[in-house]
Amino acid sequence: MALVATKFGEGAAMEAGKAAWLKIQSVAQAVRQRFGRSDAQSAALAELEASPGDEDMQAAVAGHLRRELESDAEFAATLEALVTAAQSDPATQTLIAHASGNAKQVNVSGNNSGPISFS
Repeated sequence: MALVATKFGEGAAMEAGKAAWLKIQSVAQAVRQRFGRSDAQSAALAELEASPGDEDMQAAVAGHLRRELESDAEFAATLEALVTAAQSDPATQTLIAHASGNAKQVNVSGNNSGPISFS
């Protein structure tokens, strides 16, 4: 029975992970689709996907995205709704924490307030 319960739990976790991943992907797809209208934005996004740790490319893509959000309230609202849906799913928070777990930073999830310090 323990094995059956464990396998059932793994299946439920996999399904929750798939749902969370789909929510994250919906955000990425919305940005990809929007950036597809500009060669410069498409190139910047492709370079970032090839070198995700490149801070200059992260800044370039963030700049492109900021300009798109500032110039189009409808796109900003759509993206905000997608991000909110992803953030509200506890499985998404877990998936993000695991995906960035090897990063050289501390991952804090959930509702936190006030100063946080680490020593």
